[in-house]
Amino acid sequence: MNYHRSGHAKTATLASLALALTLTACAPATPRASTAITPASEASTQAPATVADPEQVLPTPEPSTAEETGAPILLAAPLPANEGPLPRQEAATIPAAPVAVPHTPDAAPLPPATPLVPEVVPVSPVVPSTPHTSLGTPVTGTYTFPDGHISFDLPAGWSAKIEQDDYNENANHPGGKENSLAATIFDETGGKVARITSGGTGGLVGGPVNRTILDAQELSAFDSRDGASHFVFVRDDYPFPEFPVRYYMGVVSSYFMTEGPDSTSVNSFMIMPNGLATAVAEIDASMTPETAEAWMKSDQYVKLRALLTSLRYAA
Repeated sequence: MNYHRSGHAKTATLASLALALTLTACAPATPRASTAITPASEASTQAPATVADPEQVLPTPEPSTAEETGAPILLAAPLPANEGPLPRQEAATIPAAPVAVPHTPDAAPLPPATPLVPEVVPVSPVVPSTPHTSLGTPVTGTYTFPDGHISFDLPAGWSAKIEQDDYNENANHPGGKENSLAATIFDETGGKVARITSGGTGGLVGGPVNRTILDAQELSAFDSRDGASHFVFVRDDYPFPEFPVRYYMGVVSSYFMTEGPDSTSVNSFMIMPNGLATAVAEIDASMTPETAEAWMKSDQYVKLRALLTSLRYAA
């Protein structure tokens, strides 16, 4: 099929083709990825591609020729001139932004491990309820003589001073002289109120008296060779004008537990397995019946009585 076009139509067609070619030439080629980065200074010096002027490329058609032959017109549209290959732009490698890591100061070094050692709990030594003390050292509470036989209880606030007592070497007691001791008792004011001995030696001399027992109590744990021992507070009347009366307070054997004119003057003298024992209160021996009665009601009397009745002997 043959198509015939007018001169104006051919001219419009050529102009459209030239414009399309021109736009195609002006479009930039798709750059290929590259690992190299072209510096900006170099990129600015490279000349851009040159595009031919379409008025120079497209020749003016000869109307007579086209009309005569009726053949399609072929346009020579050269490609845009390119002075050189476009530089390859590699994809830029952007380094990762540094992450700020807070500085942590070095932890203090741990102390060396301490080996586990079993806890040692000190054991308190058992203190006897009746401790022994050096001679001359005041004692309080309950006291036991060093040989462990005779004990007694001191009232609160009272004390005892232990000293060496007289001893007859011929006695040959099992405890010897070192255990012939005397305890001098002091009250809270420091006044001497009684004397108790243990493991001693000695003798006894008595005379006729008329005895009156004012107070007495048998001791439950202080038996002597002669039997039970007793706490007593007595009045002895002597037949001597110069020494007519004597008040006495102490611990005596059963032999002295008599009343009346046929009695023997009282003394604390008890033969115990470890030797002689005595226990005598220091009181006013020349009391009157009135002062004696008042004395028995005093606190001092009650404490002395408690001290003497606390005597006990352990075999």
